[in-house]
Amino acid sequence: MLALLPLALLCELFALVMRQPALSVTSGILLTAFFVWHWRSLMPYPSRLGLVTLVLLAYWLLSGEASWPQVQHMLASAAYYGAFVGALGLMHCLVRRLQQFDALHRLLLAGPSAGLYPSYLLSSFAISSILSFGMLNLVCGSLDRHLQRHGHAEEARREGSRGVMVAALRGFALVPLLAPTSVAIAILTRELPGLSWVHLLPFGLLAATVLLLIGWRLDNHRLQRLREAGAAQPSAASTGQPGMRRLVLASLLGILAIALLATFSWLSATQAAMLLVPLAVIVTLLGWGERPAAVYGEVRDTLAGMRNETFIFANSAVLAGLVAALVPVQAIAGHLGVTPLLSFFLGLLGMLAIIGLALLGVAPIVSLSLCTALLAQLGGHGIPTMQPAVALLTGFSLAMLLSPYGPSALMLARHAGLSPWRIAFGWNGRFVLLALGPLMLVPLLA
Repeated sequence: MLALLPLALLCELFALVMRQPALSVTSGILLTAFFVWHWRSLMPYPSRLGLVTLVLLAYWLLSGEASWPQVQHMLASAAYYGAFVGALGLMHCLVRRLQQFDALHRLLLAGPSAGLYPSYLLSSFAISSILSFGMLNLVCGSLDRHLQRHGHAEEARREGSRGVMVAALRGFALVPLLAPTSVAIAILTRELPGLSWVHLLPFGLLAATVLLLIGWRLDNHRLQRLREAGAAQPSAASTGQPGMRRLVLASLLGILAIALLATFSWLSATQAAMLLVPLAVIVTLLGWGERPAAVYGEVRDTLAGMRNETFIFANSAVLAGLVAALVPVQAIAGHLGVTPLLSFFLGLLGMLAIIGLALLGVAPIVSLSLCTALLAQLGGHGIPTMQPAVALLTGFSLAMLLSPYGPSALMLARHAGLSPWRIAFGWNGRFVLLALGPLMLVPLLA
């Protein structure tokens, strides 16, 4: 049954290229069959999320308002988001074979002392734009090896480790604001007609600049402590630099290729990423001499290893569709006037809802899916969606920093030996409070 995952991915990619909705529905059915068969292998959080969705689905079906076109739309949405996670996650097939990450910290700590935080932040962003939160595993793992090879006082080690992990996490949080490979961009551009990554990018750049400047002021000194303690040795700083630079450059070139394909084809930037990443991975593996059967097996096993993430994303699409179908949006829209102030307050409400629900343990991807589905319904009744979309994007970015139950916080907590709540609030609470006010104003420019 593991073969259902690559088959579902292939169907969705063909659906994008050929613009055949029936293939998306087929992909959604294959994905559903896989998770029904492998339900017991899911972790507790996705299992609970699935049960909530099943309850809502049963209520919707019994209400008599369900229709086959709506079911098709939900299946197609689930297939799209599931394929998005799977397609980009295939980059791990290449990362397993790369050794350049051991040189990451030597390279970055050898740079100018005043610019250590921006260097870590932007490098983490470039890598995580392709690898998603797998970047955090690589940065933290290579940091452990780096610290073991160099002597540090305990305080410098603790402060330096915090500085590196915080910069990496915040670099990861820039992905929704800047990268076409972001799942937030995938959701917003799919559900809101006429919206594209290019439209959102200027506001993402502004928000990212605000986050960079605040973090630079707060945490650059921690990285300086790591450098001053002798972590960067001149004789070793050049070792691996060309390979590491090529890796970061390859990530940036990948984003450029995605943007070019989106510009000169009917595909969106997100869809271009979904096509180019698997193609690049498979061609590279074959070019390295791997047999086709071995490549297929690795792709299948990699997709199976991401089943929990795939389920959460696909299930979020179905859950959002059910909420949109059950909430009387038309009645609500009838009582709302179409004014710029209304759009701003709707966006502000959605932004704070995503952040607040993240604090309660709801994954930001779920909250964003629900808010976007409702916004799409309101947009269909004449309410402008650009300002709320920008607000949802910035809210999602901040929620990634404050979610104690998200994969990034759990990963950093494991490496740091601290509770996820300490990572979310102790390390990022002040940062988010300082950034929240300026980011609330960014949608006013949309």
